[in-house]
This record gives sequence, C-alpha cells and structure tokens, in this order.
Amino acid sequence: MKPSTGGPLPDRGRWRNAVNLLLCLAGVGGVVFGGWALYGSYQAWQYRGESRTAIREACAGLLDADEVMRLDGGRDRVRPSEVRARRQLDLDELPDECVLVAAQEQDGKTVWLVHFGLKVHSLPEQGLHVLDPRDGAFSTGIHRRAGEDVTDQVSDPLPAPLGDGSAGTYSARTVSVTVGCVQPVAGKTSFRASATARYGDPTAKERKALASAARTAAVRAAERSGCAVTPPELPTALPAQGRTLGPAEQGTGSCAWYAAFLRSRQDRERLPDKALGVPVSEHGGSEYCVLALDADTRTGIHARLVADGVNAGGPSDRWTNPWWLQTFSYVGDDATGTKIKPFVGELTGIDAGQARRANLVMYASATCQGRPAVFGMTTAYRYDQVLGPRLDEVFKAYATEAATRRGCAGLVLPGPQ
Repeated sequence: MKPSTGGPLPDRGRWRNAVNLLLCLAGVGGVVFGGWALYGSYQAWQYRGESRTAIREACAGLLDADEVMRLDGGRDRVRPSEVRARRQLDLDELPDECVLVAAQEQDGKTVWLVHFGLKVHSLPEQGLHVLDPRDGAFSTGIHRRAGEDVTDQVSDPLPAPLGDGSAGTYSARTVSVTVGCVQPVAGKTSFRASATARYGDPTAKERKALASAARTAAVRAAERSGCAVTPPELPTALPAQGRTLGPAEQGTGSCAWYAAFLRSRQDRERLPDKALGVPVSEHGGSEYCVLALDADTRTGIHARLVADGVNAGGPSDRWTNPWWLQTFSYVGDDATGTKIKPFVGELTGIDAGQARRANLVMYASATCQGRPAVFGMTTAYRYDQVLGPRLDEVFKAYATEAATRRGCAGLVLPGPQ
C-alpha cells in the first residue's frame, strides 16, 4: 500500500459527502453547545456559591443553605430581602428574622420573589401571643357566590402539634420548633425558630424540610447563647391540615369539648353550629379551636333577634361580619408573656391567677404541672351581644375541660357579665 501523498479527498459520492458534512457540522455544534452548557454549569455553580454565602450571612449561619435553596423546586439564586429590618438576623436582638428572595423567570425576565423566612425567639417573651378579636379566622373581603358561606373555611389552617407537641407546631406554610434549655441561661428557658415558605403552599416533603430547618436554627441559636439542649425528635410525616369547618356536634380534637357541651343542651339557638379543631397533644404549648354560626342559620334567626332588641346587624353583615368564637390554650413558655388586645385600648399583660373579660376577649388562668397556663377566647363583633349569658357558659365549658385534660389546678374564671 502506497503512502498518502495528500491532495483533495477522494470523491465518495454525493450522499456520502453530504453525510460527512453533516457529521462535521454536528461536531462543531456539539463543541459550541458543550461550551455553552459548561458555561451555564459554571454560572449556576457560581450563583449557588454566592447564594450559600448570602443565606449564611442573612440568617446568622443558623441554616443549612442547600436545604433552603431546594425549596419550591430548587433555586440557584437567593439573596436577602431589600427590606432593611429583615436583611439580617441578629441573635443579640431576639425576636428577629431574616427574609430571603429568589430569582425566578417570568415572561423572559428575571424577577426576585419572596422565597423563605426564618424568625427566632428566646423564651419567655413578652407579647409572644396576643389575644386580639380583630384577628379573625375568616377572610371577609370577598363576595359570596352561590352555595358559598364565608364561614365554610378558615383563611389559613390552624397550627397543629408536631408529634406530641413537645417539638412545636406547624401550619400551612410555617413550622415552629422549640428547644428547651437544660438549665435557664440569663433568664431564657427555651428557644424557638419558625421556618416559613413564602412562595405558596409547600408539599409534604417541603414541610419536612421546613421542620428540619427550624430545628437546626433553634438548636444553633440556643447553643450560641450558652444554652445546652437536646434536639427534639420530629415526626416522620406532617399531613396537611384542613380548612373546612364541619358540624359542631361532631367536633373532634381541640373542639371535642364543644361537641360535648352541645350534647348537654336542649336549646342550641344562637350557638355556633360549625367547628374546626386540631389534634390535641399531651405536651403542646398551644392549642386552638374555631367555632362559627352558619350564615344561613343566622339568617333564620335574624328576625327573632331584632324583635328581642338585639343589634344583629344588616343583611351584608352575614358575610362581612361572620359570627364566630375562637379559643386559645397556652401553657408554659407560651403562656408567659401572653397579652390581650381588647377591641379598644392597649395591650395588657396577664398575670398568674388572673381572669378577666375585656370587651371581646375573655381569659382564665391555671397552673399545669407547675407551669402557667392561659385559656382565652375571642369573639366576633356583636356576637357577644347575640350570645349574652350563653357566652359565659361556653367559655366555662371550654376552660374547665382544657384545664382538666391537662391536669391543671387552681383554675380562675372571670366573673359573670
């Protein structure tokens, strides 16, 4: 065989030449595409590195940055909020929070949307919980459509206990984890971190990620403050909590006391006929129940109320001012520092052994295994007038059952109206 002497390539036919040309073009395209892909990978890697640094700095190094970036399908570009008060969490100024925004593509443009928030508390904390009748459970700024009732669903699911409640609570978008100090440090007995998905309703997997993030943050915050802790165990599943109210006489969990109350009464007129509760927990620091009167039921009794001289409101009030009651149980660090916000007036603290009514707010107090407890109830505007003395009966039934179930002593109830 003679060696090649160079020169033009042999003509192998039209089709083979075309194939060779396509292969060459594909090779060149592959190199170009591979270069862009490599550049894109490098850029994404750089974005992720910058985001990790931003998350650590904004949230005081309390979080696993990758855990935050994996939320909402994954985000490479994350940075602190532009709101000055939320740009950086300060452990020396608790309660404090950091809020993160993430880059997303919309209509070919990059926009920055709120992605995640972390808030940290050192307990006890004054004003951690506030009983405020203006914080209603229902969204009233909507128009009723056929077959709908504003009291059919609460605007947000109620906080439910994490497992037996000792670890904390979770709701639709937020998981709060509390870690107790083995010994109090500088008057602080526990630390709490709340991780919130700000992009919408998280999946079950993302709720677990939020729980993990909250636990990590609470433990790190406590340890940096000199508080030795034992990290709490988290449940394996955090099922979504419902928002729909059901028949009050079938109330379960934190509303089971009201179902029992109704069974003992022959006259239920004006009383709530719908309820929504959460599972009860042996060690939880907080517990909630929402009760409401169906709008159609309210329509049926409206004329009788007017005849009795009760200010029952006009027709539109059925949707803009629904009639509801909401109960609150706070025990231990959750009870300490609880305040009330009456419909008119300033925040007022609650001391051990106190009980009071302040317009649309009522509360009782007790001691549960040596820890303080507050049992409160808020009432919708005008509904207290509609219920009259029945409101006292409902509240007494609630506070008595909650205190008994938790093994509390020394229950103090407010006097009759």
